[in-house]
Amino acid sequence: MEASEKFQEFTLFIRRLCRIIGVDVLDGSWQMNGATYFALFLCTVYTIGTVTAIVVAPDFFELLKALSFIGFFFQSTIKLYFTLSDRKAYHSNYASLGRDIYEAHLDGTVSQRKVILQNIDIVLLLKNVTALLYFATLIIFSCYPAYMYFVMHVRVTMLPLLFPGLDIYSIYGYSVTTALHVIIASYGLMGALVSDIAFMQFVLHFKSFAELFQIMCEEFGQELHEKTAEDEPHRRRKYDAFCRRGMRAIFQYHQNTIVYLKSLIMCYGTICAVMVISCSYSIMLNLFLALMTDWYATYSFLLVSLFQLLVFSMFGSVIQATNGRLNHTISCLPWYLLPTREQQLYQLMLFKSQLPDEVFILGVGPLNMETFTLIMKKIYSAFAMMYSFLVEDGDEGGALSDVHGDGGGGAGAGAGGS
Repeated sequence: MEASEKFQEFTLFIRRLCRIIGVDVLDGSWQMNGATYFALFLCTVYTIGTVTAIVVAPDFFELLKALSFIGFFFQSTIKLYFTLSDRKAYHSNYASLGRDIYEAHLDGTVSQRKVILQNIDIVLLLKNVTALLYFATLIIFSCYPAYMYFVMHVRVTMLPLLFPGLDIYSIYGYSVTTALHVIIASYGLMGALVSDIAFMQFVLHFKSFAELFQIMCEEFGQELHEKTAEDEPHRRRKYDAFCRRGMRAIFQYHQNTIVYLKSLIMCYGTICAVMVISCSYSIMLNLFLALMTDWYATYSFLLVSLFQLLVFSMFGSVIQATNGRLNHTISCLPWYLLPTREQQLYQLMLFKSQLPDEVFILGVGPLNMETFTLIMKKIYSAFAMMYSFLVEDGDEGGALSDVHGDGGGGAGAGAGGS
């Protein structure tokens, strides 16, 4: 299968999910519709359910369960908001991928087609892995309450959400609550899946831009070495014209790559910062709940949060490495063979490549694997302090002795047999 066909396959998958949740921003003529307003309505329902669960929490650990899901909800809401507000940038970026990478290189060289094919294969692989993880999490969340209800005859809620006016101890209240949980979890999962996969493919296509740029520069540099500037005016003019065309094409491609990266960071800069904060919060709380309770959902929350933080940090490192590759590629151009005017153009391009844009987390640093390691250390330190303060000191004073015994409750609440 050709790279362009695989890209169309990926686009079809993304747009199907986007249409379901009402944010098909890849369509330039898209407008907010009923599915969009339904997603916003679910955000309101979730807020009500979280506040209710916090207010009526019977003990400290049930309160932590209600709070543990806030991080995922907060990042999903931010993703929805920025997707809607930056929908023109999303459409423009996606259109540039099809135009500048796939359509422009349909008849490209073997090396160009190989680079494009390798990166789209990685995109499809990451799509499958991420979708498998997210949907497996949804299945686990759905099957456990069903097992507890039909086999153990105990009512366990799917999410730590309770709604006013719905008594989960009644069949009607439990059924409606579970239905709302399934709908909220499904929409949240699809939204997170679309946003995260889109970020991965945008970054990997930035890598494609850089590798295609490297191939262009290497071919131009080789041609420069093969040609020589001669003193004869006619041949000198031909050589200058060749250098002018080549450098302008390279400079324009580099400018397009920079504009693409700036637009990518505009779309995902705040989202990445929110992801780091929300994932760190979720990891810390769920580590504590995993240690102190036997709540089944905490392990899924913990796994997904770790995966999201790791993936976003990895792709932040990819952006940094790709910027370094662009700078190295420009530095290796045989600029000394260029006429004076083209040398000035080269200097401008080199200057811009030495001040690259990257995803920056305010108060932490650039988003990369080093930052991931630093964040994990801080999460562990916060978790250790939380455990020491709430458990060890609490047990010495007897403050949490009763709560300690109730730590193994189900999600939300459990009731007697149906």
